[in-house]
Amino acid sequence: MTALYDRLATLAGNGTLPDAFRYAFFVRGLLSVALLAPLLGGLSHVVVSRRLSFFSAALGQAALTGLTIGVVLGEPLNAAYGGIFGFCFLSALVMVYVQRHASLPPDTLVGVFLSFTLGLGICLLVAVTKRFNIHQVEAVMFGSLLTVTDTDLALLLGITVLVTAILAWVYNRLLLDSVAPVFGRKAVLDYLFVLLLTAAVVVSLKVIGALLVEAMVVVPAAAARNLARTLRGYLVLSVATALAAGVGGLFVSTQLLVPSGGAVVLALSVLFVLTLLAGGVRSFLARGDAGERPAQ
Repeated sequence: MTALYDRLATLAGNGTLPDAFRYAFFVRGLLSVALLAPLLGGLSHVVVSRRLSFFSAALGQAALTGLTIGVVLGEPLNAAYGGIFGFCFLSALVMVYVQRHASLPPDTLVGVFLSFTLGLGICLLVAVTKRFNIHQVEAVMFGSLLTVTDTDLALLLGITVLVTAILAWVYNRLLLDSVAPVFGRKAVLDYLFVLLLTAAVVVSLKVIGALLVEAMVVVPAAAARNLARTLRGYLVLSVATALAAGVGGLFVSTQLLVPSGGAVVLALSVLFVLTLLAGGVRSFLARGDAGERPAQ
């Protein structure tokens, strides 16, 4: 990877590439986005179809709690993967189990879990900040290009390949179960999808942040829905929206020196508004064309 960073820095130095490519942390962030956009964008429309938007927010809070658990147990702050993955997977499985067996509405149950994990995380954070500066934890909360390492990239690549392969294998069954469940949703697909979603959320924390990851999971599908006319177009536009917002947000964050997660979310919001306006204009023109047609 060092050779790649040096090569890109040379190209940036002679003006072939933008000046931001001179910095290895920016290249790592850009590579992260190139992997995250297809991953989260591809999951986005299924998350919306299965009404799991609030669920992804709870996973973000669980990740913050898992981070503090890992650090308390002795893991390094910048690689507390055992605590994060362990607590997030456990939380996801418990939430699905309770949703399938309780009579309360799903959003109410997720709200209870979100409150629990947030309260636990805040209490544990006090223990963590006795040993670490609170600003070190902010990178996980809001996302930061400076914290992405080569190890994070390798983990992200591995998770992306694994999740994409499994998702491609069960995609048709998963989508059918999402939009037209027969006699209720299948338990195995429920559990499988939340595990895939959890893995994708956890590996995205370094760039997006625990508090903002929900936007990257939900907004691409919402923006794509404004324009898509087919299921394939829905998927393609979701991925394209996530990629455009990710790349644009990273460039903005380096220019304005703001957290990358916040910049990416703002870019997503702008794209959503643009697609909403474009969809409204298209609908208006379609109604106008229909009104001008002579009666048969």
